[in-house]
Amino acid sequence: MRRRYKFTDKNQSRLGIVSTVTGCIALCLTGGVVAEAYLKYGQAGKIIAVLGFLALLLAFAGLYQGIRGLLEEDTYQLFPYIGCTLNGLLLTAFVCVYILGW
Repeated sequence: MRRRYKFTDKNQSRLGIVSTVTGCIALCLTGGVVAEAYLKYGQAGKIIAVLGFLALLLAFAGLYQGIRGLLEEDTYQLFPYIGCTLNGLLLTAFVCVYILGW
C-alpha cells in the first residue's frame, strides 16, 4: 500500500463548498423555471415567478459565501472560485432576463 504524504495543513474551504452547492441548486432551479415558463408560453404564473426570485436570492447568497471563502486563510481556493464564477454567471443571466427583457 502506498503512503501518501501531505506537506500542508490546508483543507478545502467550507464556505467555498457551500457556495458551489448553492450555485448548483440555483442553476437547477433557474433551469426548471425557464423550462416551465417556455412550456407555458410565458404564462407560467406566480409560483414560477417566486421560484425565480428564490433562485436569484440563492445566487446572491452563494456569491457572498464564495467571496467569504476566498478570504479564508490556509484553505484551497478551488471551490470558492467555482462558486463565485457559477453564481456570478447566474446573476448576469438574471440581469439579462429582468432588466433587458430577454
